[in-house]
Amino acid sequence: MYVVIGAGLAGLSAALTLQEAGADVMVLDASDRVGGRVASDLIDGFILDRGFQLVNLNYSEIKRWGIGEELDFKLAPRSVRVSYDQSNVSLGDPRNLPFSIFSNKSGSLASKVGFLKYLLTAPRANESVEEHLLRCGTSDLYSKVLKPFLQGVFLADPARVSAVVGREVIGTFISGRSGVPANGVAVLPQVLAKRVANLQLNTRVDEIRGNLLVTNHGEITAQKVILATDLTTAGQLLGATQVTPLLSSTTWYHTTDIAPSDSAQLALDSQNRGPVVNSIVISNLSANYAPAGQSLISSTTISHASESEVRRHLALLWGASTADWRFLAKYEIHSALPLFAPGAQKIQSSLMSDNIYRAGDYLTAPSQNGAMLSGRLAAQELLLDEGF
Repeated sequence: MYVVIGAGLAGLSAALTLQEAGADVMVLDASDRVGGRVASDLIDGFILDRGFQLVNLNYSEIKRWGIGEELDFKLAPRSVRVSYDQSNVSLGDPRNLPFSIFSNKSGSLASKVGFLKYLLTAPRANESVEEHLLRCGTSDLYSKVLKPFLQGVFLADPARVSAVVGREVIGTFISGRSGVPANGVAVLPQVLAKRVANLQLNTRVDEIRGNLLVTNHGEITAQKVILATDLTTAGQLLGATQVTPLLSSTTWYHTTDIAPSDSAQLALDSQNRGPVVNSIVISNLSANYAPAGQSLISSTTISHASESEVRRHLALLWGASTADWRFLAKYEIHSALPLFAPGAQKIQSSLMSDNIYRAGDYLTAPSQNGAMLSGRLAAQELLLDEGF
């Protein structure tokens, strides 16, 4: 029997790939739920995702598993709301918002042409996302829109992120169909998990001794193991030092009787007047996120901030008073995404030892698709080695 440790997106994808090939596989997870970092909570009738996360129906792995129809998906607008002084402007796909490209509040027309050049220009090996975009002439479009948007995507300054990896991620946004499952992002791993034949939750692996796994429920013998946990847990089990930097973020949830907007656009601050990198009335995207008569606002920060600082910035960002907004919860995600620095090389093999393979977004790309892809690749490498 093959064992996958971890029932996040990477582990579930690995298990399904093994299962599809006819292998006998068991998935173990220490938690009482599947999904890892892709999780949602229900509090006072509100759906709170643990970290603001959009799902993309055009992710290659979602298409591969054919699960799009099972997500009850709500598509997000293909545009963003850019706040500038006391006003705001929408910027998006020119096929839908043709006149938005002419607004100087979101950047000059020349800088928007520069972005088209960026999409046609290959990144250099040791270049950052910022360097690549500026080299192509995005100038004030970058400072006003792209930088604040990409900070929310990568959870880091684009100057710290590999242009090669950045181009892959940005490309999925350009060509994709982003949004959320109507009942929260946790639905994504739940849909995958329904297809796994042997899934054991509340089962913590404390030690790996060759082919023997020591768990809180006893010992399990595995032919091969795919380790699809977070990096910290993987390091503890293997006695290895973590080498991939991990990035943190905080998601803040506020509720109000009167929404600051009737749109589901992501709001960005072109003037960087506070700690919030993006904000969205998530209940406008899916009404299920809030009880009737209430609105839910999800906001992200990537630096230390107090609730009062966040509230003050949200008032500027939305151009509305936040005095009556009720603070609902905040989620501090300490290992939200891996950082792929400029020049960083992707790991070519999932094999770590004779019987252990690894999977996780730190091997492929900082995204849900990257996690699922890593799981499939690890399983395919195992199957090849085993002669399937």
